[in-house]
Amino acid sequence: MLLQSITERTWYLPGANNLGVVTTGAGGAIAIDTGLDKDTGRLLRKALDAAGLTLQAIISTHHHADHIGGNSYLLRNIPDIQVYAPPLEAALIEHPILEPIYLNHGASPTAALRTRWLLAQGTPVHQRIGDLERINKGDPFDLQVAGVSLEIIPLPGHSIAQVGVAYDGVCFAADGFFGPAVLARHGVPYAHDVAAQLASLERLAARCSPPCGRGDRGRDIWFLPGHGPLVACEDMPAMLASNRAAITQSSSSVLRALHQPGTLDVITGRVLRALGQELAGIPQYVIFAGAIAAHLTYLEQQGLVQAVLEEQGITWRSNVER
Repeated sequence: MLLQSITERTWYLPGANNLGVVTTGAGGAIAIDTGLDKDTGRLLRKALDAAGLTLQAIISTHHHADHIGGNSYLLRNIPDIQVYAPPLEAALIEHPILEPIYLNHGASPTAALRTRWLLAQGTPVHQRIGDLERINKGDPFDLQVAGVSLEIIPLPGHSIAQVGVAYDGVCFAADGFFGPAVLARHGVPYAHDVAAQLASLERLAARCSPPCGRGDRGRDIWFLPGHGPLVACEDMPAMLASNRAAITQSSSSVLRALHQPGTLDVITGRVLRALGQELAGIPQYVIFAGAIAAHLTYLEQQGLVQAVLEEQGITWRSNVER
């Protein structure tokens, strides 16, 4: 598989996970995410070799295994690579066991959660990107990597401290938004913090507001999600509207599932049945349930639901009169 050109200095390797590439001059390259595992890392290395590029650095936008799984292979096989990642995300990249731990309510993960989808191989992060306060505020900032000045765009919400990268009129948006097929397949887009996820969509919308197509700082020509097709600036408003609608519909689905009080597992089951979805296994279930929990927190922040401790466990109740 070959790298696909976006602009003269930006490329990507398409796939289930889109991997971004920025050229640094003199045959160097920066990778933005590395995919699920060593096989994806190997594909990226071969694509870089075919383009006559040598990898100098990796920017890991967030800690999810499908974005960092190739790091280990690349660090083992290409000398002197530096890995960059946001704070908190970096800790989870270095200690990936933390992801299945938090998905298992803080307990040691069961065997079903120790899969490559949830447990990548840990690697060092050589440089932390920015600080958590700046990321939470959403303020973009500059980062020098391998002699190239990149703009880092805070995009928290899908993950704790996710970032995107902008360069040469291209915004590598990671999981700041999803393509249509991904939205349709998952029903409830995964979120760690729904309010932050919606705010990140607005941050992306501001980057494609008129005038489109000039590649000015803060105005991008192309937007590449981690999952889905490359999107031109003029098509982003509709794409972001679809993402916004999927998130708000997910909150509405969770609120409707509280026609009677229920625990997280009960509510998750109700939402799955309402969507007509069947999950492939326990890893998919805990991820889906995590997204439902994020929407319950969001609804609680709005005063629409409340959690109470009852005999059967933590029970969620709607505050909305029916």
